[in-house]
Amino acid sequence: MIQHIGYSQLITRYRLRALPLAEEAQLASDVRGRGNRQHGGCRLNLFEPKYQPEDTLAGHLQFALRYEGANLQVLALLFAETGEQELTQWITTNPESRYARSACYLYEWLTGRQLPVADPVSPRARYVQIADSVLQLALPHGERDKRFRVQNNLPGTRDFCPLVRISPYLQNMLATDLRRVTAETLARYNQDLLRRAAAFLYLKETQSSFEVEREKPTPQKSQRFADLLRQADTQTPLSEDRLLELQHAALDPRFHEFTWRVTQTWVGKDIGYRRQVDFVPPRPEDVPALMQGLLALAAEYQAMGSGNIVASPDPVLMAAAIAFGFVYIHPLMDGNGRIHRYLIHDVLAKAGFTPRGIVLPVSAVILANLDEYIATLEQFSRPINLLTHFDPDQPLLPATGNDAVYFRYPDLTAQAEFLYKALERTVTHDLEQEIEYLLGFDRASKALNNLLDWPAHSLELFIRVVHENGGKLSANKRKSHFDWMRDDEIQAAETQVVAVFNSIHQR
Repeated sequence: MIQHIGYSQLITRYRLRALPLAEEAQLASDVRGRGNRQHGGCRLNLFEPKYQPEDTLAGHLQFALRYEGANLQVLALLFAETGEQELTQWITTNPESRYARSACYLYEWLTGRQLPVADPVSPRARYVQIADSVLQLALPHGERDKRFRVQNNLPGTRDFCPLVRISPYLQNMLATDLRRVTAETLARYNQDLLRRAAAFLYLKETQSSFEVEREKPTPQKSQRFADLLRQADTQTPLSEDRLLELQHAALDPRFHEFTWRVTQTWVGKDIGYRRQVDFVPPRPEDVPALMQGLLALAAEYQAMGSGNIVASPDPVLMAAAIAFGFVYIHPLMDGNGRIHRYLIHDVLAKAGFTPRGIVLPVSAVILANLDEYIATLEQFSRPINLLTHFDPDQPLLPATGNDAVYFRYPDLTAQAEFLYKALERTVTHDLEQEIEYLLGFDRASKALNNLLDWPAHSLELFIRVVHENGGKLSANKRKSHFDWMRDDEIQAAETQVVAVFNSIHQR
């Protein structure tokens, strides 16, 4: 027999309108100790019967905080439905319990209401942290609350505080230390080559980010956005003005915005006879506070980097929390996707994950894995959509169901996993491939210059089209651009290109 415990039990018992849990705790009589298995899209964390908590609010809360972490979305919904009596009784009878203290602190922090109990914890009690860094993304420090003797090390404020659970995959990636792998990969190349590669990578990242939106930008627009992307490692703080500057670089001046959106937007398709709504972001009146919370988290993390705190949170987890949090809040009417991908680089650069002057072509990986990227976005947007009602044909009618609580405390674990996968692919494959292409291009240019005199720009085109076509010049390209070359010259030039790139791949 299987029995729900912890958060899943609280959601069912109090009929909370919570988003589906990606992980659920259950008692299972056929398990010794602890185990897990997948059930549909949910990971079941199984506990043998001896783990069964007391079947009360306090019992399931203690279990949840101990084994599942601080899920603020569920807690905020729970505290809105329950009164103060049971929490007051819990802290009164168990003032030394770290979980009673944490639960009561979170009640007051989330609701803004004080429990009717004076001096609940001895001033001699040791401080305990709210978030367990083994279970979830947490800060190394935080404000101390003397009333309950707790330290609030949650990653954010009550306006925006995302949850990133340390899943088995993320635990493995944290141990891999991708920052070190990136540095070791780049250390194999000389600085002149890296400088040339950087200029190419900034433009490629910009163009790929636009292509994700199915847009082909003008060269001028690409250059403007690439120039702003270069500023990600200049420690320029994120602000409303900074994000609007990014939007202006990405959009036609006719569509520039000058503050957070003041109308309800939606994401979907207009298919003629009807509009298909896939996602309704938060109501416009909720956006300022949400963005204030997100920018406060970004500023706090940047300050940690400036202070060189060794134990500061992992930059990839923070990049996912800030960048995906932004795209779900959708604070602008247009350009949110491109700014969302910019924020990945902004956080990574400020944290020193990428060396100064280098950008990782993450958007190229996203573009190559677009279905997985969309599925990752929908991990959050689809459940929200099921709760939301909005008629785009009547935009002045307020949306319902897209309550701020879901956007304040989103579970972004799946998004962090996707970003780690994209970065791992970028660092271990794409980055090296891009740099080696430039190295091969340089050597091929030198070899072909010694072979022939080339008209303007034709040498660069020859190398590119031959390399992309498996070492051969196609008949169409020869007819359109290289009809001046003799057969023996083409064969010799093809041989040089192939030999150069083969020598690099065989290093």
